[in-house]
Amino acid sequence: MNWRAVVVSVGLVASLGGCAGMNVQTAGPLADNKGATWAVLPFANNTETPMANARAAAIAAGTLQSEGRPVLGNLPINTRTEALLGGDWKREYADALRQARADGARYALAGSVDEWDYRAGINAEPEVAMTLWVVDVANDKVVWSGVGSAHGGSLGRGGTGGVAQRLIQRLLNRALH
Repeated sequence: MNWRAVVVSVGLVASLGGCAGMNVQTAGPLADNKGATWAVLPFANNTETPMANARAAAIAAGTLQSEGRPVLGNLPINTRTEALLGGDWKREYADALRQARADGARYALAGSVDEWDYRAGINAEPEVAMTLWVVDVANDKVVWSGVGSAHGGSLGRGGTGGVAQRLIQRLLNRALH
């Protein structure tokens, strides 16, 4: 085999492995969200990956806090056993919304994780898709929503958590600014 062909082939594989893509669609930014207090509601897990929803909720809470938004209460994370058995997302969501109201939160962030996996094949890129929505806690109305999907390069450049973090940051950036 020609050494030039090997170098070109390795370069091509490395460049393709580093590709990342993201698709985001959202409503316009929220009005009057600066200084507002936030809560994080349970995320729905529409994937076959256990605890993907809890991971996404934790990343979202951290992202809100890093943006200077105060997050009240505790993250609504079940034990691993409860999550594996399915739990009762609707009840948990309603309970968390009631608690957010009692804690005095202005907005609550919720969402659904629709994909949290790796593409099949030699590069096995991480793939994440989710929907986020913001609820006006006082009247239980969705006032903002966004949906997105992202995939990231392989070759040790991060997994689903890193891809999810970039996606959540991009979605929340559109909600907050």
